[in-house]
Amino acid sequence: MRMSELEEYQRRITAAMDRMAKGLDQLSTAPAEPDEDIVQALEDERQANAQLTEQMQGLKESHQNDLVNLREQMDFNDDRMTQLDMDVQRLRQANEQLSAACEQLRMANAEGLADPKLIDTAVIAELESLRATRAIEMAEIDAVLTALAPLVEEGEPEYEAQADEQGAEDDRAEDEPKSGGAD
Repeated sequence: MRMSELEEYQRRITAAMDRMAKGLDQLSTAPAEPDEDIVQALEDERQANAQLTEQMQGLKESHQNDLVNLREQMDFNDDRMTQLDMDVQRLRQANEQLSAACEQLRMANAEGLADPKLIDTAVIAELESLRATRAIEMAEIDAVLTALAPLVEEGEPEYEAQADEQGAEDDRAEDEPKSGGAD
């Protein structure tokens, strides 16, 4: 290769580099316009994000309400358990009194002594035992009813729909001619 050819290549390379530099300058000074598809996609994502944020807020509020309701239910159940425990203690005490009064009655009866005071004490102890037993039974019934109440409320619309369907079927059955066996 000759020197003149090298100079020619060098000149051409320098010119190409100058053109590239000018092109880069124009690219950096020209404002870039956003692509409509990208802008639309960004807006769609913002809307989706806003919807998700809204849903999350709703779920958080619902969760908080559920927690409050559960805590209230726990407090209510704790109170009921405390009352039930007191009723059980009352029943135990009444049963102990009844047992003691019955034992005293047996001993007095064995000796042939009929003491009206012992009979009254035994009847009072038995009455208290019955009252305590009734209180426990009422607490148990209340617990069962409380547990069933949500189930009944959930089932009411379904039951009403079934009752409406059954009524419609009964009406259709009444409208259809009945065929007897005798012609």
